Amino acid sequence: MTRTRGLAYAVTAAILWGSIGVAYRLALSHGASREWLILGRPLIGGLGSLAATVLGYGRPGRWSLLVGAGTLAPLVVVYLFAVELLGAALASILLYTAPIWVALLGLLLLGEKPGTRGALAVALGFTGSFLIAFEGWARASLVAVLVGLAAGLLYAAYMLAARYALRHGAGELEVGLHSQPFTAMAVAAVTKPGELPATVDLPWMLYLGVATMLVPYVLHARALRLLEAYRVSVVSLIEPLAATVLAALLLGEKLTALQLVGATLILAASLLALEKGR
Repeated sequence: MTRTRGLAYAVTAAILWGSIGVAYRLALSHGASREWLILGRPLIGGLGSLAATVLGYGRPGRWSLLVGAGTLAPLVVVYLFAVELLGAALASILLYTAPIWVALLGLLLLGEKPGTRGALAVALGFTGSFLIAFEGWARASLVAVLVGLAAGLLYAAYMLAARYALRHGAGELEVGLHSQPFTAMAVAAVTKPGELPATVDLPWMLYLGVATMLVPYVLHARALRLLEAYRVSVVSLIEPLAATVLAALLLGEKLTALQLVGATLILAASLLALEKGR
């Protein structure tokens, strides 16, 4: 039951995150401000944290600062730059080099051993993600690839920091929700929008803030409470699959046979990561 709940939380968060790139590209095509789109996600999340605090649903703590400003803020900025440089699909594959880093660093920092099945799940998931984004590699510049790899490392750092905090007494809301005001403050220091958001910015900021920040990070924190970090990172590989499907539905991008094979491998990796045993 615990694994099933953890799976449900992780998959739901991944699907919501899968809409980030598509929503971001659609927003830019409608004339929205890049700076407000980047800042809008944690800003809306921070307002949600404030409302939750007033209503008595937890409050920020030391772990909120560590997770929010230390790992989540740079991830928010770098990943959206990667989407701009690489497109949603290829940015997702480089983001999801994270399971490899989580498996390696999780062993060193958290003592969580993925074992044979876990290693196989990581390998299958990464291969599946690579196949989904394979056709975009030829068009990518070295700088763009490095930005994408940096996003993957930052995502791994976020998951490990969140898992560590949860194992050392932090609450799910402290990590998943109340980290977001600190994320917003750190992102604001970098993006510095020159003017107030325009009318066209507001609905996209609201969607990105609620559907890709507030809700999924709380669900992800709950998944990390129930499952080892490497398992959550593998299950979260559903995100590039969701990003590819949404791009096909909303942006007219067609799924290829290679992408369908990749999708099958991702699903197999997610199921394998949730099996009992090593």
